[in-house]
Amino acid sequence: MDGRTFRLTSSRALVLDVAHLAKKVPSFPVERWFDMSAIAAARAQAAPRISWVTLFVKAYGLVSRQMPQLRTHYLKYPIPHFYQAPGSVISVSINRFYEGHDRLFWGRFQHPENLRLVDLQNELDGYCQGDVNHVFKRQMVAARLPTLIRRLGWWWRMNFQPHNRARRLGTGSISVLAGQGVYTRLHPCILTSTLAYGPMQADGRMWVTLQCDHRVIDGVAAAEALNMFESVLNSQLLSELELLRHDQRHVA
Repeated sequence: MDGRTFRLTSSRALVLDVAHLAKKVPSFPVERWFDMSAIAAARAQAAPRISWVTLFVKAYGLVSRQMPQLRTHYLKYPIPHFYQAPGSVISVSINRFYEGHDRLFWGRFQHPENLRLVDLQNELDGYCQGDVNHVFKRQMVAARLPTLIRRLGWWWRMNFQPHNRARRLGTGSISVLAGQGVYTRLHPCILTSTLAYGPMQADGRMWVTLQCDHRVIDGVAAAEALNMFESVLNSQLLSELELLRHDQRHVA
């Protein structure tokens, strides 16, 4: 039986761009188990339901506020230099079924450290359930451009528009498949850092990986950032979840 050949469509264009650009980022991972038992219990009783992605998005913002390296970019041109964004923008990989097949998009969360979990969850729901042609309009348009034009646009934004780079691409990213019961580690990344986590274990532990651009962040700082994630989740965000549970009981 013969196979078939078919051309690449715009649905893969941006993914191919990211994979191409990520080859130039000298990244390394730090990872360990997090004890998430307390926050899992609070999350189970909170209303509305807050996803793990939402919790990590806000944690990313809070940690980035304390560790500005996480919102610092390396730029190669016109001479190698750094740019530190004034606030965090967290990019989250979103899989949507569109026109008969799965397609990858990226949702952007501006300054999540300043938003309530409920508001962040509403944003995430919009990315996951809203009209693709409206919610991801810019990405749809960019994906239809010729490869040369797209790559030039990436190059220009990543080296000569640091403010727009942070706003449009993000200062950090999250990509997970924990909902499918699997781990995704060391995925292609073009940002200073990216975070992934695996499914919750029966004992309340969760394996978390933080991947960092070595041009900006060294191992000790990366380890401190990872430890800070767990601390923030089990303090500030745990308190916010418990407040949601308390408010729900009060309403009831």
